[in-house]
Amino acid sequence: MYDHTTWEEEPTNPLEKLELARVLVAEDDDALRTMMAARLRNDGCEVIEASTGDEALDVITQVWEGSGPLDGLDLLIMDVRMPGLSGIEIAYLLRSWRVCAPVLFVTAYPEPDLLAEVRQLQGRILAKPFGLSRLSSAANEALRTRLS
Repeated sequence: MYDHTTWEEEPTNPLEKLELARVLVAEDDDALRTMMAARLRNDGCEVIEASTGDEALDVITQVWEGSGPLDGLDLLIMDVRMPGLSGIEIAYLLRSWRVCAPVLFVTAYPEPDLLAEVRQLQGRILAKPFGLSRLSSAANEALRTRLS
């Protein structure tokens, strides 16, 4: 469990404008997931939340089959370590299915091997702890550099 009170020490920056971005936030820490989703919604995103890797994969599958609440996903924000499938395992599946949505990995352990693996998956890392302004900026950057 992380001490979320220290995350709010950065100066408050204006909200990013990410209109019409459809985002999955998969994070097993309920408080962190709630804060991330709230910030992204305030930025203008439509957000679906998942608390495990298996739940995230179910949401992704439903969305891309057309039976989910959104019409596709523009960005996936996933914790590297979650119960069930990890964010990395889900990203490997997505890339094997040729899903090109950008992936922003959240981790408290941005070790060199992980950084290399994330680069191979054409993803980005957001190291914990981070301020919510940094989350908005990282999401905006990922959305601007979508895979082709």
